Amino acid sequence: MAYIRAYPRSSIRHVSREIGVSVGAVHKILKKNKMHAYKPEFVQHLRIGDSERRLQFLSWFSVQFEIDNLFYKNILWTDESKFTNNGVMNKQNNRFWDDTNPHWSRETNFQTVWGINVWCGLIGGILLGPYFYDGTLSGRRILDFLVNQLPLLLEDVSLATRENMYFQLDGAPAHNAIIVKNYLNEIFPNRWIGTNGVIPWPARSPDSTPLDFFLWGHLKNVVYADPPINLQDLKNKIRLACSNLRREQINAATSTELLKRLESCLEHQGGNFEQFIR
Repeated sequence: MAYIRAYPRSSIRHVSREIGVSVGAVHKILKKNKMHAYKPEFVQHLRIGDSERRLQFLSWFSVQFEIDNLFYKNILWTDESKFTNNGVMNKQNNRFWDDTNPHWSRETNFQTVWGINVWCGLIGGILLGPYFYDGTLSGRRILDFLVNQLPLLLEDVSLATRENMYFQLDGAPAHNAIIVKNYLNEIFPNRWIGTNGVIPWPARSPDSTPLDFFLWGHLKNVVYADPPINLQDLKNKIRLACSNLRREQINAATSTELLKRLESCLEHQGGNFEQFIR
């Protein structure tokens, strides 16, 4: 135990070799002392000033929450993500139970990569999208989407929600194009959240947006569990994964989990907090 306290990142086999005790004995000692093997949590690197900007957003959120403790249900969280044929399957969520090693493998095409860009939005318990687009994200492309596609997607959202809706987007360079900001100022006056928005969104905060901490990971686990064979198959799998999402799952991400994360961010003075969430 003294060795483990001094070198807590040592493997059981390493400890066994260093102190001359069998692997089984080391495991028993660790179990007896209620020791657990914890895995590292990968968190976004924050730059100087990021914590202060996160606290500023939390201050705005808290004021709105005091006025109406359900206002966050009117925030439309949006984001884009790239899905490819070489998406990484989460091996932690995939198992093949047998009494002998089946030597299970999965083919991938490291030299042939194709994919599609996807936009989705989450508001309350509703998922908007997926909307597919080709090519690089640009200010002109975003403006075209906002003018011609977003109104159609919002038809599933109640009029009362749309009239009080906040539009959120993150700090992708194309989101900060002047034509995009001018349009958002016109359509969502004083009600859009962005890096340079009327409500400043803190850069490098994927831990606080439901699409980053919930939706993209969930969709990719589902889509990549059965590798797509072509682009149309990839699109179909994304659509199916979206349609199978339950309202309760989306509600939990955009309410319970969101509030828990913002509270944890505040508790840690705007710093990284995901490693403390259970």
